[in-house]
Amino acid sequence: MSVTPPAAPRGRANDGSPVFPTAAPPIAPAGERSASLIHARLPRLFAAVGLESTTAVLAPFIAGTLGAAPIALAGIEAAGRAGGSAARAGATKLVDRRPGLRGPLTIAGNAGLALAAAFLAGSNAVWQAGACRSGSWVARGLGTPTLLDKASATAAPDRLGARLGAERSVGALGAAFGALAAALLLAFFEVRTVLLLALVPVVAAVAVSAHGTLTGRNTLDHDAPAQTRPGLALLREPPLRRLALGITCYEASNIAAVLLLLRASKLLPDGTGRLSQLQAVALLYGLFHLSSAAAAVFGGRLADRFGAGRVIAVGAAFLLGAYAGFSFAGKGDVSAMVVCFLLAGAAAGAVDAAEFTGAGRLTPPQTHRAVFGALSGLQSAGRVLATITAGGLWTLVGPEAGLLVCGPLLILCIALFTRGTDRPR
Repeated sequence: MSVTPPAAPRGRANDGSPVFPTAAPPIAPAGERSASLIHARLPRLFAAVGLESTTAVLAPFIAGTLGAAPIALAGIEAAGRAGGSAARAGATKLVDRRPGLRGPLTIAGNAGLALAAAFLAGSNAVWQAGACRSGSWVARGLGTPTLLDKASATAAPDRLGARLGAERSVGALGAAFGALAAALLLAFFEVRTVLLLALVPVVAAVAVSAHGTLTGRNTLDHDAPAQTRPGLALLREPPLRRLALGITCYEASNIAAVLLLLRASKLLPDGTGRLSQLQAVALLYGLFHLSSAAAAVFGGRLADRFGAGRVIAVGAAFLLGAYAGFSFAGKGDVSAMVVCFLLAGAAAGAVDAAEFTGAGRLTPPQTHRAVFGALSGLQSAGRVLATITAGGLWTLVGPEAGLLVCGPLLILCIALFTRGTDRPR
C-alpha cells in the first residue's frame, strides 16, 4: 500500500492563487538527462513528420477520392483522437509501474504507425481508410512519451511557460515539415504514393527508438522524481476552477484541423496559380503548424509574464476569427485562407502552451505528471465533441453552421479570462 507524502507548505501569490515550491531536481546529471531528452524527442519528431504528411492530404483523399461526407471524416478523427488519448494514458500507467517498458512501447507504437500508413495508402473504401487513420492515432498515443512533466521538473517557476512552449513547438515543427514535404512530393507523385511515402520518416522513428532502447539512452522514466496524485481539494481553489472551466469551453470549440482542410479544399477547387488543389491545401497546413510552433514559444513566454488566462483568451479570439473567416470566405480567396490558417495555428500553439503553464503553476510540482495527463484527456474529449458536432451540422445544415457552432463557447472562454487565473510569481 503506497503512502502519499505530506504536502509541502505553500503560500499564496498576490492574486490569491496557490504558490507551490519547486520540485526536487532530477537524480540524473544534467548532461545525461539532456541526451535522454534528445533521444526521446527524435522518434516523436520523425513520427510527427509521417503522421502530419498524411494529414495534409487526408481530407481531399477521403472526401474527394473516396466520397466521404464531412460527418464521416469528423467521426474518423474523433475516434482516432479518443483512441490515441486512451492509448497514451494506458502506456503512461504501464511505464509508471515498469519504467523499462517505455522503449519497447515507443518501438511498438511507431511500428504500428508504419503499418497504418501502408494500409491507408492502399485503402479503397471509407471504412478502410477510417480504420487505418484511427489506428495511426492509437499507435502514436502508445509510442509518444510524456515529456511535458519532465520539462516542468527542470524549469524555474518564472520560466515554466517558456520551457513548456519550447517543448510544444518541437512537435509542431515536425508536423510543419511533414505537411511541406507532402506539398513538394505532390508535384511528382499521386496522392496514394505520397501517403505511402509517409512510411519513410516513421521507419526512421522505429530505428531511432530501437537504437535508443538497445543502447540504454531512453532512460527518462528511470530517474524521474516521485509523483503523487492531486487531491480533489485542489479544485476548491477559485483560480484552478476558473482555469479548468475556461479550458473546457475552449477545447469543446477546438475542431479538428482536417475539417478546416476540407473547407479549404472546397474553397480552392482548382488550387492556386501553378499549384494543384492538393498542394495548396498541404501548404496551408504547413503554414498552420509553422504558426503554431512560433506561437507556442511566444505564448509560453507571455504566460510567464501576464498569466496563462490572458493568453488563452487571446487564442480563443484568434480561433473565433479563423472560424468566421472559414465560414464566409469566397471561393478562390487564397489570402483569406492564409490568414485563417495562420490565426488557427497561432491559437493552437499559444493556447496549448498556456493551458499546461497555468495547470503547472496552480498545482504542486510532484503532481504534474497526473495533472498534465488529465489535461491531455480533457483536451482530447473536448476536441472529439467539437469535431463531431461541427461535422454533423456541416453535413445536415452547411459548413457555416458547423464552423460557427463553437462561437458561443469561445466567447464564454474569453469572458472567463478577462480576469487572470494566475500570475507569475
